[in-house]
Parts: sequence; structure tokens; C-alpha cells
Amino acid sequence: MFYIWWPAYIVPGLMVLAGFAGQLLPGRKYRSPQGPLAPERQKFADGLFLKLLRQFGVVFAALSFMIMRSVRLVASSSQQILLYIAVILQIIGAVALILPVERNLKAYFDDQEDET
Repeated sequence: MFYIWWPAYIVPGLMVLAGFAGQLLPGRKYRSPQGPLAPERQKFADGLFLKLLRQFGVVFAALSFMIMRSVRLVASSSQQILLYIAVILQIIGAVALILPVERNLKAYFDDQEDET
């Protein structure tokens, strides 16, 4: 069963590794679609992005494991189709991490500007 499902752990593994390695590497980790951020915003976005990478990586690995265990009695060809779907959804989820970071940036820093 694991010989079919091992690719489902590549994306989550890379996400967790990037989340931990990002703390050690210098430079910007999060690149905003709106261009460079102010230093305070960049630090906040980097920390949040790395935290979300680690958390979502663990969640995607756990979901892959649960799916793998749930379909263990299904034929191999059907398992491969489910594997492809799971990997595609993981990639979409990894790309979609931009949305919560941008939303939190806006909420956190707009609230601070309102207080001053």
C-alpha cells in the first residue's frame, strides 16, 4: 500500500522542511503579490508563513495517511486515481497559503493603524 502512496508525502514533507529551514535561512520568506513590504510587515508575514507551512504540512500528511488507510482494500488503479487527486489538492492548498497570510496582514496592521 505504501508503495502506491509514498508520493502523497512529498509535498507535506517539503512544506514542513521549508517551514523549519526557513527560520535558519536569511532573507525574505514570504513574497507579497503586492510587492515589497515594510520591514515590520515582512517580519510578521515571514513568521506567519513559516508557521502555516509547518502546520499545513503536518495536516496534509495526516490526511494522506487517513485516506491511505481508508482505501487500503480498494484496487490499486483506484488508489492511484485517489493519490493523484490528493497530491493535486495538496499543491493547490500549498499555493493557497497566500490568502491567509494576506488576510492576517491586512487585519493585524489595519487594526494597529486604527488605534493610532
